[in-house]
Amino acid sequence: MKPSRVLRNTLLATTLVGALTLTACSGGGESPKGGDGEPFVVTATINDQPANLDAHLTQVQKVAEITRPIFETLLTIDENYEIQPMLAESYERSDDGLTYTFNLREGLTFHDGSDLDATDVVASMERWTRLTAPGINDFAGATWKEIDPLTVELKVETPSFLHELQLGGRLLNVPAIMPSEVIEAAGDDPIEEVIGSGPYKFEEWVPDQKLTLSKWDDYQSVEAPSSGLAGKKEATVDEIVFEFLEDVTTPVAGLQTGQYDVVLGAAHDLLPQLEGDDKVDLGIYMYGLQNVAYNIHSGPAADVKLRQAMNMAYDRDEMMTAAVGSDKYYTLIHDNMAAPWQAVWNTEVGKKDYNSVDIEGAKALIAESDYNGEPLTLIVSSHSHNASAVAVVLQDQMAKIGVNVEIESMEWAAFIDRYLNDYDSWDLGIITQAVKNEPTQTIGWVSNNPGYQDGDAELERLEKAYRGAPTLAEAQDLYGEIQQYIEDLRPLSRLGDTHEMWAASTSLDNFEVFDASVLWWKITPAQ
Repeated sequence: MKPSRVLRNTLLATTLVGALTLTACSGGGESPKGGDGEPFVVTATINDQPANLDAHLTQVQKVAEITRPIFETLLTIDENYEIQPMLAESYERSDDGLTYTFNLREGLTFHDGSDLDATDVVASMERWTRLTAPGINDFAGATWKEIDPLTVELKVETPSFLHELQLGGRLLNVPAIMPSEVIEAAGDDPIEEVIGSGPYKFEEWVPDQKLTLSKWDDYQSVEAPSSGLAGKKEATVDEIVFEFLEDVTTPVAGLQTGQYDVVLGAAHDLLPQLEGDDKVDLGIYMYGLQNVAYNIHSGPAADVKLRQAMNMAYDRDEMMTAAVGSDKYYTLIHDNMAAPWQAVWNTEVGKKDYNSVDIEGAKALIAESDYNGEPLTLIVSSHSHNASAVAVVLQDQMAKIGVNVEIESMEWAAFIDRYLNDYDSWDLGIITQAVKNEPTQTIGWVSNNPGYQDGDAELERLEKAYRGAPTLAEAQDLYGEIQQYIEDLRPLSRLGDTHEMWAASTSLDNFEVFDASVLWWKITPAQ
């Protein structure tokens, strides 16, 4: 029987009693942090407070920033985006691809001191399989079984490379392992107890103010060399304090005065004042895939020739510069995967004509279409400065080829509801997508997105072949066909990746970002 869970950290929507006293940070490169026996505390600002810290359920990219140091998974990815064991010491796949056997590392425990064993893995993975898109799509009919306390068996109905990829390479809907009691108490609702096995544990959450993690001294690290999210983790930071600040100017000013150590998502228009500060380092934090989605079911955009003409005329550089202010802060990528995953997924399909800005060709194609100058409704979220800026440039560019675009801006909740549930009321939408680990989750491919027709035989054929590919190499061979489908149907136009930026005090060394989140366990004080 397991020991009792003795150090429960209950996540509530009210201020916790007995909050941890925080040590002030030196910041600003003025003196080494954590010196003279003082705790090494890093304070980071982040502009969005998460609704919860349930790694299984989150669809918010920045939640990974907080949860990745807390929770761990059976498998993970190294710096080359290759799958490596994490909580599993090793695993085996049967010759027919239908059975996986995971051998857990001995001596693993959770932050509350209880053993991490097969019971927790089965409970966690059954919930993840039941509630998440990758679980539902790629593990349908799968069963998880405890063989003994250190052995878990997964049986699947169809062989697929996706099983290992989804268990290891995820930023959202993470297959995190949590105590079985936490899983049972939560059911299908967000977890209320934040207990993991990673190098940092949850301490407190003061709503609308801050969230604190502390180093877990009993963390059992893998001994393999550190690489990406895999291998050895040697936490040096004693506390990580995330402060939630919606104002874009306060974090930058606080970084320069030493109040804060890290700004996550530094406002693009304030970057010039940081670029000249020798006490601040800057780098790419995460990527937002900017896309124009089309309503191909009804209205003017249902004409594929109009969609192709618009795509032909887009000047992506002008659009992306409007979004982020400089070509330093965006990347143009022609296919449907974000920059970090280009090491795994890439194709030449669509590259030749991408960003051709062929105005005359676009006009000729419109002349062949059924478009007669009627207005196209472009919806955009007012919450996103990037998307709003792109929309204005798009409107101007389309006027040059005789396409009339009218912009409708609205709050995020109204925007996403209209995009998903009332697509006959719009023709175009500026959609920003989080980084995904494989193409079937991108909006250019997800078959229940507004851009697709139900029962499309070619889509079904490609999806079946792709999901049934037994190895990643075989799936990669199909990626060109997937991209060609998008090129032909044109349900969306890929604009590029906008880069959110981090800014950090030079009082920190070994500040690294991988797969859109900071490797907090690598940071050390500058000497």
